[in-house]
Order: sequence, then C-alpha cells, then structure tokens
Amino acid sequence: MNNKSLLDYGYDVLSSSSEPIKFIDLFNKAVELSGLELSESERKTKMAKFYTQLSLDGRFITLTDNFWDLRSRHKFEQVHLDMIDAYSDEEDEVDEEEEELLRQELGEQVEEKEEESDDLDFDKPVKDADEEDEDF
Repeated sequence: MNNKSLLDYGYDVLSSSSEPIKFIDLFNKAVELSGLELSESERKTKMAKFYTQLSLDGRFITLTDNFWDLRSRHKFEQVHLDMIDAYSDEEDEVDEEEEELLRQELGEQVEEKEEESDDLDFDKPVKDADEEDEDF
C-alpha cells in the first residue's frame, strides 16, 4: 500500500514538468498517478482539499491564471508580495461618524449637517390624534 498523499503526487507532477501547470491539469495528473478511482462527488471534495493543501504548502506557488509551480524554481522577488506595497495603493477612507467623534474628543467645532429624511425623529414625542383634538 502506498502512503503517498495526493499533494505529494502533485509535487511529483510539477517536478517532472519544466513549466508551470494549470490547476485542473495538475489535479488530474496527480489523481491519475495515485491510481485513485473517484466518484463525481468524491472528485469535487478531493479537488477542493487539494487546492487548499497546495495553497498552504510552502513548496508550491500560484501564478497568474491559476497556474501552479514549485517555489524553488522562482526567485524570492518574483513570488513575494510586499504587504506595504499592497496596501499603499488604497486610499484612506475615514468613516464620517468616526471623524466626527474624533473631532468632538479633540474639542473641535463640529458642523451640524441637516439631512432631510422621511424617517421619524425618535427623540421627539409623538402626539396622539386625540391630543391634537383637545387643543381645539
């Protein structure tokens, strides 16, 4: 009995290939090498698990268009994503409510914005129709 995992078969497939391989092809070749016979539902489950394992295993890297390769074939600069660069493109979005609270804490004047709304003002008491009749 062979104790090799599907992930190890995937490693063997990529090791014997000179180029990156599309995920579905990598999965199919790994299953073929393993000799597993899978039903359609087992296949879907194994495929999802295989993808997760590939993603977590440091021996593999994902490239564009869902191609996979061995990390050892690529220079660090090619596969490393600097998180500072990834977040530097995002604009700083400040929630208006947070900004208003911060200004209040700092003692700055906060301009009141009146917004027209059809919503009821729950801070004001509501007169009953009977109370309005009593005024007349």
